[in-house]
Amino acid sequence: MNEGSRAQWLAAAQQIDARIEELRPEADRHVVGQHVISQVLLKRFAARFGSNGLKLVPFNLDHPDRVHKMASPRQCGKVPHFARFASASLEQVWGKLETRIPDAARAVDRGDVFQHEEHVQTLKDLIALHLVRSLNYRNVHERIFTNIYTETRTALLTDRSDLLRLAVLQRSGLHLSGPQGLATAADQILSPHLTNFENGADFRARIEDTFAKAKEMISEAGLEILVPAAGEFLLGDTPAVAIQRSGNRIRISVAIGDSTAIVLPFGPRHLLVGRTPRNGLSIATEETVGFLNRLQIEAAEQRVYLRPRSGLDAIVRGYLKQGIRSARS
Repeated sequence: MNEGSRAQWLAAAQQIDARIEELRPEADRHVVGQHVISQVLLKRFAARFGSNGLKLVPFNLDHPDRVHKMASPRQCGKVPHFARFASASLEQVWGKLETRIPDAARAVDRGDVFQHEEHVQTLKDLIALHLVRSLNYRNVHERIFTNIYTETRTALLTDRSDLLRLAVLQRSGLHLSGPQGLATAADQILSPHLTNFENGADFRARIEDTFAKAKEMISEAGLEILVPAAGEFLLGDTPAVAIQRSGNRIRISVAIGDSTAIVLPFGPRHLLVGRTPRNGLSIATEETVGFLNRLQIEAAEQRVYLRPRSGLDAIVRGYLKQGIRSARS
């Protein structure tokens, strides 16, 4: 982790701690079966099958040759205990946005969405939502916390050990002697932060804070909507992908501030692109559609979701045979 990111993380710690204390009375109020993909979005990839209702195909990328049975949108895109601390109030945060999506979706389908600034803003917020309400964000959070905790503890035992000894002396009048006493004092200082990490409180407060910042950053730029000239889009289980393009080189899942675009499939016939120079509708070539579908496969944790009878399952198997996920093994 670079020094700038570490300093940013630590600077937010006081605000995060204050938010955790506000949330503590509702720490045990949870929602069972939390969705990381909005059901409104999943429904746009589904097809109606008579009395069985809407269905889509969850394709397991780790077992591509299995028979992939159809499932309802309610059954898809769930992560048990995604947030383990005050998740009910977090669902309320998401819900305020998700109630606005159907109107924006109808405007997209009609083709007049860019005549309604409130719908454009809803779509930008939807990108931000799926960027932070994701397993990728949770994995990054866990990795950063672990790195910072280890670095801070090491510093307290080495470069900052004199400051630690002075702090203990001023607080308790005790002189620390030996490495064991120093380690005990360091662990006592860091213990509340470790507890908040282990019980999910730190993640709960930070994801809410990051969502607010992501909305602001994405709102400042344009939004493009791509429509395929041929083929159709699929949806990964980590659908919002931040891209950094530099010449012919493309990196995915980068930080928002480092991204040149953030893509989010919005149905087989539409894909949202945030952080663009302008607002507008564009046609995606068949090659571009294939590229964007490969990005969804690369970024996915385990599954992509397909429109039933779309024929995309054979195309996904073809991508996998090219080894595009081999680096994850």
